[in-house]
Amino acid sequence: MDRVSVVEEKGSFRLVACDGRFAVVEARAGQVFGMPQDRDGGRDGAADSPEGIESVAQWTGEDEARALLRDLSQRGDGLARRIW
Repeated sequence: MDRVSVVEEKGSFRLVACDGRFAVVEARAGQVFGMPQDRDGGRDGAADSPEGIESVAQWTGEDEARALLRDLSQRGDGLARRIW
């Protein structure tokens, strides 16, 4: 398996790629979390490392992952505007 690479970052969200697959993860406090969160609303974190990313990533195609990154970053921007 190839190493995970970060393709794009928007805030705490990263679009990552590995072996032609793509995923979005969120990085916070030295951990990464797969996105979107689990159906039950919980998220298991892992160390912020290539191995950690591989363990939490919900791999998909590039177009779907880019759309998710765009949606998450727009929601984050909107929340930041309301808070500040």
